[in-house]
Amino acid sequence: MANSVLESIKRLILGRRPFNTIFSFNYHNIKPVVSFLQEFSNSEKCKVDTLLDVGAGQSPYYELFEGKVKKYIASDLEGLMPANETRPIEQKVGAAEALPIENNTIDVVMSNQVLEHVLDERKSVAEAFRVLKDGGYFIGSVPHISPIHLEPYDFRRFTEYGLKQLLENNGFEVLEIDGNGGVRKAIALTLTMDWFLSEHEKGKPQEFQGFKQLLLFPVVGFINIKASILDAIFGDKKRSPSNYCWIAQKKKSHDI
Repeated sequence: MANSVLESIKRLILGRRPFNTIFSFNYHNIKPVVSFLQEFSNSEKCKVDTLLDVGAGQSPYYELFEGKVKKYIASDLEGLMPANETRPIEQKVGAAEALPIENNTIDVVMSNQVLEHVLDERKSVAEAFRVLKDGGYFIGSVPHISPIHLEPYDFRRFTEYGLKQLLENNGFEVLEIDGNGGVRKAIALTLTMDWFLSEHEKGKPQEFQGFKQLLLFPVVGFINIKASILDAIFGDKKRSPSNYCWIAQKKKSHDI
């Protein structure tokens, strides 16, 4: 009973992923990702049959694509997806480096905050290319500045140029790469996210401490608001965003 009450209060104040409030530590991390995906989902590019969410976990972004695509497929490792999924999501168990999907069958592949955690980012991007239809889109996001998290499975960070190189080296045409926020928002994210990460203990999953988030939410809100104001005043030079979002396209055979 106490846990359910605490969760209800937490959701009321902090929101729920990916619709977190400004009192949440990852507000500056996830809000621009949601905006980016909403813009894509409302575009002509998203009037398709199938979307594959790689590294989907609990499929928090499903709501953004509900009614926009005919089939939503979630793929992740064993035990990381809901055991009793009630939404119309088709689940496929498999690693990003070896997707359990046939060649040239998917219209849109999505990979949000996944490539920093996979064992081999090159194979993961190559797999996205393999399963996409000609002309299909590969979309997603990766961190540029962030505390180490989900230890020990946090292997890399990306610059705009490294991300572009990774996509192009695997056959994609890069249509768009957007940096999410300026240096002050990145500092706010790094500081507040670090507060709530539990200590890494071997054999135990790293978690974000919920009760501590409730205790410090006014401070987090103040820091997030101040970061937004300072970025607005001093400008965003795009050198130090917390994230990058991208849209890439698998070229049609006759275009290659």
